Amino acid sequence: MTTPEYDGAPLVALDVGTAKVAALAAVPHAAKGLRVVAAALASSRGMQKSAVVNMAAISRVIRRVVERTARSARQPIERVYVTFAGSKVHSQNNRAAVGVSRGVVDEDDIRRAEDSARAVTVPHNQEVVHVIRRGFWLDDKEVPWPLGMYGYRLEAEVHIVTAERTALLNLRRAVEEAGPEVSGFVLGGLAAGEAVLSQSERDMGVLVVDLGAGTTQIAVYARGEVWHTAVIPLGGNHISRDLAFGLNVPVEVAEQIKVEYGRALPSRQAQEEAPLNIRPFGAEEDLEVRPSDLALIIGPRVEEILSRVADEVAAARPPGVLAAGVVLTGGNAHLPGVRALASRVLGLPARVGQPEALPGLPERMRDPAFAATVGALKLAQLYEQAVGGPEAVWQVPPPRRWSQRLRAFLRGLLP
Repeated sequence: MTTPEYDGAPLVALDVGTAKVAALAAVPHAAKGLRVVAAALASSRGMQKSAVVNMAAISRVIRRVVERTARSARQPIERVYVTFAGSKVHSQNNRAAVGVSRGVVDEDDIRRAEDSARAVTVPHNQEVVHVIRRGFWLDDKEVPWPLGMYGYRLEAEVHIVTAERTALLNLRRAVEEAGPEVSGFVLGGLAAGEAVLSQSERDMGVLVVDLGAGTTQIAVYARGEVWHTAVIPLGGNHISRDLAFGLNVPVEVAEQIKVEYGRALPSRQAQEEAPLNIRPFGAEEDLEVRPSDLALIIGPRVEEILSRVADEVAAARPPGVLAAGVVLTGGNAHLPGVRALASRVLGLPARVGQPEALPGLPERMRDPAFAATVGALKLAQLYEQAVGGPEAVWQVPPPRRWSQRLRAFLRGLLP
């Protein structure tokens, strides 16, 4: 609901995942930034590995979440920004150079350089979703912003994210059949990074790992900007299925066991805990399982996921050292032992990232599981300020790097 201090239609972020569908609506304030005015959450149906597999089922869930959000906001939800993942997400960095036309760099020179950098060959089944400005070089010297400087040769570097076209079309249709129009897509890993990282962490080099239900998303930051993004088709649901097979119980029971008693590494405390009574399929009596034994099933799968993350980072070859370590988000970041195992496998200091507590954000969403939801809402505000749409947002002045613009905007408005 808007108030006299907060004006305009709310911005809405819709996080459509394998395990949950979450929505946040917020309205801007000229002096206070975003204020959350509505939130809704429901268990997801019809999604597998962050991709639509049952259009009718996921549309019903989205409609229910959007209607709840609209009732709380006391106005209709007409358009949303939607997070996406899917296993067929690719990224690359590309640099291109142009001659400075009049000896002094103007906006047309910058636009030509960036247009040249983004002109890459994209497979027919892929669609460009994000083009993120990484930096400029003027006569082989790196400069933060070249406008108005003398020079002869201007280079621009961008980070390009593409996703499978049909997956995006299916997700768009699922959302729009539920009612609202899709204003743009946001890669969940980038959104999570927006919600949990400081600028100093980006500058030092940092890795964000979003441990979702169907997929694990990563975003590598180097020298203040995004260097690499990827989606690994493994997540918390694979852990639950491992438990289901290992304990011979339904997947729903295995998920509950994972949430309440699961751990990625054995601990002395777990060995001292009372055993769990589990009734396997076809058994006439309960089976006693110690919580410490669960780590023997969960640990190898978590280690496999983190090893895949390590391979992605190694292949990306970020410049310098990721001195700020790894920040874990997503619904499985809370699993005991994951932080220690991540530090061991990745060879980096690790922490669990809590999303920024925006005014009005419900307490239950101040959790790593909702980092992408909160980050998508913040990026939605940045999109609204941009010219040219979401896919062009990072190609447009002002000159600050994309990760700094929203922060600078908000900081400048604080009393």
